[in-house]
Amino acid sequence: MKKIGLAVMCLMMLGSVAFAQGSPAPVSKAEMAKVLVQKAVVFYKANGLEATIKAVNDTKGQFVDGELYVFIHSFDGINLARGDGNLKRLGTNVLDSKDPDGKLYVVEMIKNAKKNGSGLTTYGFKNPVTGKVAQKHSYYESIGNSLIGCGYFTDK
Repeated sequence: MKKIGLAVMCLMMLGSVAFAQGSPAPVSKAEMAKVLVQKAVVFYKANGLEATIKAVNDTKGQFVDGELYVFIHSFDGINLARGDGNLKRLGTNVLDSKDPDGKLYVVEMIKNAKKNGSGLTTYGFKNPVTGKVAQKHSYYESIGNSLIGCGYFTDK
């Protein structure tokens, strides 16, 4: 319960800093992705994995914000949840997922999450908005035997 309060306090502090500057400061995609992941981790701790999977898979739910959506991968490489509605990948093993340069980005995420508890992995990925391969950055945190992440696109 203390961690939920801490997370709420952090979110409130972010909002108060923006308010104190006179007008709401724009929140970057990187910051928003991190907030969504941390919100999902708090939800997981309060409700468990199954409820979190259900909530993350809700494409109109609290873990989707515009083009940003939360995903969950087990440490075995199974795609457990994703807020983008791509049901073809749910339940599949994504360990062999490579970007155009051959980078095994899911393997890297799992390795970093296990070792460090969190991380940021950058890889090439087709942007569904533009249809072109762009740099995607996924922030993630380890929870149980899984990682909860959220990715965002940049030009570089």
